[in-house]
Amino acid sequence: MVAWTAWLAVGYLAVGCSLDDSADTECRCTESSDANLFPQCVDAVFTERPDNSNPFATRLPDCPSGRTLFLREPTRPVNVLLNVQTTLRELSPSQYLDQLSDDFLFIPDPGDIDLHPEVYEVPPNYNPDLDTLWNREQERRYAFSLLDPDRVLKPEFIRWYSASRDEIEPSEDGLRERFIFDYEIDFIEVLTQEEGQDESRLLGIKGRMHIDLVTPSLENPVWSIQRWRDERVSGTTKLSWGELRAVFSP
Repeated sequence: MVAWTAWLAVGYLAVGCSLDDSADTECRCTESSDANLFPQCVDAVFTERPDNSNPFATRLPDCPSGRTLFLREPTRPVNVLLNVQTTLRELSPSQYLDQLSDDFLFIPDPGDIDLHPEVYEVPPNYNPDLDTLWNREQERRYAFSLLDPDRVLKPEFIRWYSASRDEIEPSEDGLRERFIFDYEIDFIEVLTQEEGQDESRLLGIKGRMHIDLVTPSLENPVWSIQRWRDERVSGTTKLSWGELRAVFSP
């Protein structure tokens, strides 16, 4: 029997995995750790790895990651968008987060800010180009909540980026590209999984995305999503990305 316990030791969130009644092994949470096996890692505060050249440093192995998907190399912006689609469809939060830059920002639609002030805490004189309401750390917690296979079934993509009909705005230096496209995705949230009493609800989302992808170099490009602005559409009963983040905000 495998039992998992967690505690904070020497600045790391460690999870004990008992292979028998007497053996304990500690591991260090990372962004790629499997949240199903190590649920405590969802709320972990990640720290830098200790210097392994220091014999007195605490050396904890990383907690194992989950199943690895085959994704496209992020050498082109469109590959990153397709990777986002794949990681969402296959419920892979760790690899989804790999598509985002370290300074990632999500900008909700103003209507969603008004609907969910408890989630999007707006400072005085809010400026969406300057103020951060939702950063990478909040995105990480949301991603592990949304892409939990015990909570959500594989989503159906009705509309995603299409090269033949969507807009691209490249920057003059070639280090940034903005993709603007409509989205429509149906998520199914599992409410109960008791025998004979399975309940679920459809959480459909629809709107317009403004995605800024960046690369530090054109010689060896590695693209990632730095800025994601959501836009609600009128005349739909479906949610927006901003509302979905509010629903699955830990």
